[in-house]
Formats: sequence, structure tokens, C-alpha cells
Amino acid sequence: MDDASTELDADRTDTSATRDSPERAEASAATEESTTEESTREASEASATAESTTEGSAALDPRLPSPVVPVITAPMAVDRPPEAGGSKALSRALEESLGKAGVRRGLQLLRTANAEGHTQCPGCAWPVGEAERRGESRAPTCEAGARVLADSLNPRRATAMFFASYTLVELSARSDHWLGAQGRLTEPLLHEAGEEGYAPISWDEAFALVGRELARLRDAGHGDRAVFYGSARSSNEAAFAYQLLARAAGSPHLPSSSNLCHDASALALREGLGLDLVQGTASVADLEGAALIVCIGHNPGTTHARMLQSLRRAKQRGAAIVAVNPMRESGLLRHRDLRERSDWFGPAPRLADAHLQVRVGGDRAVLEACIKVCFEKDAIDRAFVDARCEGLDALEAEIAGRSWSELEAASGVPEAQLRSLGERYAAAKSAVFTWGTGLVQQPDAGATVSTLLSLLALRGNLPGGREHAGPMPLLGHHNVVGCKRAGLDHAPAAAFVEGLERRLGLRAPDPSAGHSSLEAVDAMHRGEVEVLFNLGGNLQAAAPDSHRCAEAIRQTKLSVHLSTSLNRGHLITGERTLILPCLGRSERDPAGPVSADDLDGHRRLSTGLVAPIASTLRAEVDILCSIGAAMDDAASSASGLDWSALASDYAGLREHIDALSPRADASPSAPARTLSLAPPPRPEPDAPLADDELWMTTIRSHDQHNSTLFGKGDRLRGIRGYRRLVFVSLADLERLELEPYEQVDLRSDYAGRTRFTPRWILVPFDLPAGCCATYYPEGNVLVPLEARDPSTGAPASKRVRVRVARSAPLPERKPLKRLRR
Repeated sequence: MDDASTELDADRTDTSATRDSPERAEASAATEESTTEESTREASEASATAESTTEGSAALDPRLPSPVVPVITAPMAVDRPPEAGGSKALSRALEESLGKAGVRRGLQLLRTANAEGHTQCPGCAWPVGEAERRGESRAPTCEAGARVLADSLNPRRATAMFFASYTLVELSARSDHWLGAQGRLTEPLLHEAGEEGYAPISWDEAFALVGRELARLRDAGHGDRAVFYGSARSSNEAAFAYQLLARAAGSPHLPSSSNLCHDASALALREGLGLDLVQGTASVADLEGAALIVCIGHNPGTTHARMLQSLRRAKQRGAAIVAVNPMRESGLLRHRDLRERSDWFGPAPRLADAHLQVRVGGDRAVLEACIKVCFEKDAIDRAFVDARCEGLDALEAEIAGRSWSELEAASGVPEAQLRSLGERYAAAKSAVFTWGTGLVQQPDAGATVSTLLSLLALRGNLPGGREHAGPMPLLGHHNVVGCKRAGLDHAPAAAFVEGLERRLGLRAPDPSAGHSSLEAVDAMHRGEVEVLFNLGGNLQAAAPDSHRCAEAIRQTKLSVHLSTSLNRGHLITGERTLILPCLGRSERDPAGPVSADDLDGHRRLSTGLVAPIASTLRAEVDILCSIGAAMDDAASSASGLDWSALASDYAGLREHIDALSPRADASPSAPARTLSLAPPPRPEPDAPLADDELWMTTIRSHDQHNSTLFGKGDRLRGIRGYRRLVFVSLADLERLELEPYEQVDLRSDYAGRTRFTPRWILVPFDLPAGCCATYYPEGNVLVPLEARDPSTGAPASKRVRVRVARSAPLPERKPLKRLRR
């Protein structure tokens, strides 16, 4: 390759932060732990006032809990980013597991995780290998998985006495990490309008309260005024019981966390290939046997760490790996696997052969550049395209009209690098494309995924074409596939709903009327939702536009949370709010093992390792069925469901799921319909950035799993101790006339609203010019609720125009007066 190629320098492992600053850059202030009751109250009031929109609302009232992470500073360090895996990952997994679960239980957890008959990791959806299933693997789970499993074994307890010690406003002045670290919830809690905090309530009273509200709505013919939001962290059995409860209550609204991310993937696969799959068609075996692997918009070192082993195996078999990402992530560059003796010494083996540093939102242009190369080199699989596709001429005409200079400007990648990737793809015998939320949380996410499928089709890298090829969207929650099959879906197939009546006698409401997650937030804003139910999810943290989401939730009459630990969503209350504590995945469920479906569509049974941390805890299915029974008792007519029998028969629930949602072939021999290659509509071009503007994307740290924070750092990016950060290139620091580690205020303007958030710390990082990154969920306060992909309604969190300004100097603190003795 020539000098313009994307070949990585084998010794280039630092970021621009380490090149511009000493190996450790300290930026410290008062620690969170030293916050007094008075300063906590002041911080809450300041946060509620400063982080605001231009329109006054109840969400900005300083007397209410803040929906955003407060401005609490702490000691921070920026180190040289390490490689993924290795001894540091092992030590962190041991520290978390042994520290929270104890030595005996922690070692047992690490040794048996993901083995048949034991606890299955509730982290990501990456499939478990045969060695792990048989319990023969020396490392059956990854660092993140160990932390997720150990979290449910935390010996700390957030009891009623804890909640009697804090008001909700005081709790909202704490960080998300501090809230989650207070331990397991152990008894039902109720917040009433006018009260300052939560108070304990009995299980029977809690069930009766929820049952009466649902029965009232159903009897009045207003079951659609209840929304049942779910997270794909739930088991198949809980998801099935949950959708039964919702539909028995007369509600079609079953939005889920997947609406906020991979709906664009599911839509493209359904409309393009006719496949009702959210997990794609490429299996792990396909990935490991592919000649070319292109990783777009994800960081597997953090989000899917066990995937790195599959990438290593593919690499050893001769595969080329290309990363397409605005950030130069160490997790895709180098990986050290301590199970390989060759990795014990020397530099960690390199993973990615090339890295295209695409600008934020420029992924579609990269894909179109590859299509352009295929046409230029006549590298089209004519037999496959003629048999399986239509619209080739329209695609060729569209791409011919896109000049290389236009593609270079749109992607932010030099033409030579775009051509290099296109030539790799055109010459590859097979290719697998993997992608994450970086691709599907853009303003044109649906069109981008459709373009990706067209690119795969041109070379026959789809079902019915080449082996070891195809699309592979990477799902963040471990049971997205299973929850969808179990009916936790705002738009289920008509056959599923009809089957509920045939098998269980349940007449469900019209499935086409269901709200997605952001549609549900819109409905709450309009005052159309009285009951908001949350199964394990944290809608407040997951949704964009934190203040407006809080405004919406506060308009409900009753909000209900099934949770294991405290989070900020519990502080944003309706007129009444219930917290119902449930068993964690590591705890034994008296009704038997639960199940989940992985990325390959395989069902895995999970058995809890230990007894529940408190005798008052109940299983999710038990709680949901008890509420269903209470609803039938309070209603004028019963639903006809035998809730008690459903709660005690998990095997029967799985039989219902299999009968209502026959398992789809995850690797079909051919698409179910002809794929249209006609290019999707192109959005209007964006206005150029102003002198003080950047394109912001939101990212996860290595010390978090979705919205759950395990620490205040980010090991794979070299960050320790702080999260209120803005990653930005040195070129942009110079253009903005700002210094590294300086404090700045951020603002986004959209649809007539201004979103403002103060005092973020600038951290130099290897990013394209004109781009910046903030952590999720802290950065959600800047993401407009109205900015969505038109095809799916998913938030455009990965492309937000923000303005950056130097923060005003802090007022000098008055010296403390010396006390006289």
C-alpha cells in the first residue's frame, strides 16, 4: 500500500492526550465524599438552575430532584491507554468479584460463569463458546461480565433506614456511581406526592396499589394510558409475563431499550431481506472464518470483550480487520489474552490492520465509497445480484453522481484510505460487517444500515451467497433477541397477538397502536400516560434530553420500578412512585432457572449461584404475576389468566414463547424477499460548523455497562476518577483557543430550544477535527428529544451540534474563620 493507506504503525499506541501532556495530567478539586449536607443542597440547586432549557418547567424547579448528574468534581488522572485484556483486566475482575461476593463465592462465580447449569452472564449478547458451556474454559467470562455478575452479590443493602436518611433532592446531588454503590434494594418502597423521600410498604399493599390503578384504567376503557417500558436485561420468562400483564391491562404500549438503539438494524433486515431478526445473519463461526471483518461504530474492548477472542481467532486464520470509528480505541488496536502463553511477554498482538478515522456521522459516506470502488472495478457478483436483488442501475447512477471529493468531505476520511478499504472489500473472498450504536443512533441510521446491506449484496455477502459472510449488529443487552421473541415489543407480529388468544384466551389490544420508547415520552408530555411501569430499565438515563424526559415522567400518576439497586430514575417521580426490589441473576430463583437468547439465537438456561441477599426479595415473574392477580381482583371482570400457575411454571412459559414465536433461522439459506438496492433518501446537508461548534457523539466508558456505572473512570482510555469530560482533538483546542483540562460550558440549539450544561473538563484525544465525545448518560442532557432517525424514531445521540465556551471563573471561597477555644 502507498503512504496514504490506513496501515497502523505497530508502535503507535498513545493518544493525542499523552503526546501533548505528561504521562499523567492531574486535574483535581474537592472530592465527592467530602460533600456536606449544606453543599449537597447547594449543588443540587445550582445543577437544576444551570443545566436547563430556555423554557421554564417543573423539571427546573430546584425543589425537585435533578434529572442530570450534578457538577461534583473529584481527583482525576489521564494516563497512557493500555491494551485490552491482559493482567489489568484480570485484576479488575478479581477485585470486583472477590470484593463484592467474597473470596469463596467470588472464585466460584468466576469459575462457573456461563457453564451449563450455572449462572449465565447478563452482560452483552455475545454467544458462549462450547468450552465455556462445558465449564472447561479458564476464563469463562470477561472483565465486564464479572463485574455485572458480582454487582448483584454486593453485600451492602439500601434499606428503608437508608431512605429515611436522605431526601430525594439530596440523593439527586450525588453521582450515578454513588447511587448504584449504596447496595441492593431489599424491600418495597413508596413515594407519595408531597413527601420528601421513600417509605417502606408491604408487598401486599404494593400489589394492591398497582392492581387498582391498572384495573381502573382497564374498566374505563383507557388501558392505553399505561406504558410498560422494558429492558432487554430481563429473562425470557419475565419478558413474557410482563407483556401478558400489559396486554391483560389493555395496553398496547410495550416500548423497550432496543427502541433507543438497534431498531434501525431490525428495520433494515426486515424490509431489506424479509428476515424478522434483530441479530443479523452472520454467526460467530462466520466471523471467525471470514476473510475480511469491518467493525463500524463500536468498541468491542469495552462493550463485547469476549468478541476479541473471536477476532483473534479470525486473525490467526488470515482475516484482515478494519476499524471505522471517530475515536482511536485501544480495544480494537491491541489485545492481550493471558490464556495464550505467547501473550505473557512483549507487546500485545495487534488486532486491526487499518483504522479509518471517520468524522462523527460520516459512516454512510464510507460505505458509499466502498460501493463506488466495487462499480469502478466491476467487482459485482452478477449472479447473486441478478437472482436476489433489484435496483442495481439506480444504485449505480446514485453512486456515480457522488464524487470522491464529496465522499471525502462527508466522511472526513482521505480518498486514498477510502479507496484502500474499498479495494480490500472488492478483493475479499468473504466479509462480515459488525456495527454498534455508533451507526444506529444517527439522524439517518435506517438509510445507513440499508446502504450497508446493499454493499454486502454487491459481492454476494448475504444469505444465499458466500459462506462466512453477512451482517452482524452487536446488541448491548444480553437478551434483546429473547425479549423480542417473548413479546416485549411495541409492534409485535399479528400472529403473536392472535396466538395469545388461541393459547391463553387473552384478547390483546391492537398491536399496531403501540408506542416506541420516545413516542411514549411524547405521550407523557401530552398528559396521555397515567401509569409508567419499568421492568429493569432506566428510561430517565437511557432517553435523550434529560430535563424534558424528567418533565414527562413527572406528569404520570403512578410510576413503578422493578429494580435491584438504586439509580437516578427512581428520583424522578410521578404523583406516586413504587420501587419493587427483585432477585439478581446470581441469586437462586425458587421457581427454577431462567433463560436468555444470545446473538446466535441460542437459548441458555441460567441458575442462580447463591441464596437471595434478603428473604424479602421476590422474583420478577412472581412480582408481575402477583400484580396481574391483584388487577383481576380489583377489576370488574378478570382477564382469564391463571396468574398463580404462570408464576410457578417457567418451563410452561418457555413453551408458550416457542409456540407463539417459532425460532427464526439465524443463518437462512437465502433472503426471504428480493433486496432493493435503490438508494434511500438523502437528508439535507448540514450547515457548516460555526467557529465555536463541534459535532458531539456520546460514548460509554470501560467502567460501565449500559447505564450502570461500576466506577468513575475509563481504563481503556486512560481516565481515572472523573466522567464529566469532553474529549476533543488538539487541532480543535487550538481553533477554539482553549487549553487542555480547562473547564467549558456546552450548549445545543435545536427546534427552538437551547440545552445548556456547565463546567466540563476538556481532555485531548485522537479525534477528527470538528468532533468531540462525552460520556453517556451525562451527555444526554444535550441530545434533543426531537432529533431522531425518521425511519425508526431512534435518538440521534451520535451526531449532536454543540457550542463550546470557556466557563466563567469560580468565585473565590471565603476563608473559614478560626474557632476560638
